[in-house]
Amino acid sequence: MILLIDIGNTRLKWAQLRDGRLSAQSARPHQTVDRRQLLEEMLTSTDAPDRVLVSNVGGREIGDACAAAIRQKWGIEPRFVTAVAQAAGVTNAYRQPEKLGVDRWLALIAAHTLRRGPSCVISVGTAMTIDGIDAAGRHLGGSIVPGPRVMVSSILRATSDIASRMGDDEITYSVFSNHTAAAVRQGCAQALAGLVDRAVAEMQRMLGVPPKLLLTGGASDVIAPLIGPHEVVPDLVLRGLAVLAESDESRVATVEG
Repeated sequence: MILLIDIGNTRLKWAQLRDGRLSAQSARPHQTVDRRQLLEEMLTSTDAPDRVLVSNVGGREIGDACAAAIRQKWGIEPRFVTAVAQAAGVTNAYRQPEKLGVDRWLALIAAHTLRRGPSCVISVGTAMTIDGIDAAGRHLGGSIVPGPRVMVSSILRATSDIASRMGDDEITYSVFSNHTAAAVRQGCAQALAGLVDRAVAEMQRMLGVPPKLLLTGGASDVIAPLIGPHEVVPDLVLRGLAVLAESDESRVATVEG
């Protein structure tokens, strides 16, 4: 069994890969909880693995804590995945491949494995990322913008009186809102959804066919009602880890913790 761990900006996710089958994803926030207790929960919820693969964009501190906990419990050295120029049939568009966020890289690998056609991969969390990939596995590049919660909080911090007028009014899905809370939250959500629509349109112009839209991330529900036909894949990064775990390339694309 291989333990797969995805450390995001705000959540810790994990799953077990056994005989080619990926278990259901477990997910917990890691920023506002007892980190030691959280890691213990993760490690006690899984059988002793043969290997551990980790994707980490949550920072060195939690990465080091996770690696130390794994070593202490099982005597295993976890391997942290990094983006490379090419792996699992996917070619990285970045001039410096290692600079591409590993979560985005793994999501692209999973998307290419799931859908042998062009895909537009949207991950909505602390940030929202957009990446395109064509049918041949060529990464087209991408964009990064603040996620919906960060966008809302930035407006509230940077203005003098909008926060005082927010309230807890019911949220609608209209651009034209009739109270401040909806005007702020839906304004941000609609802006993000508009960027997704633009990305899909640009990919269709570039490739001549519409891409499949894949949606992942803990805040994906904020924009899901506002975009076109799409597939929600909550564990897309873990699926990318699973692809690497089952290939010889996992040894090349990882470093010890």
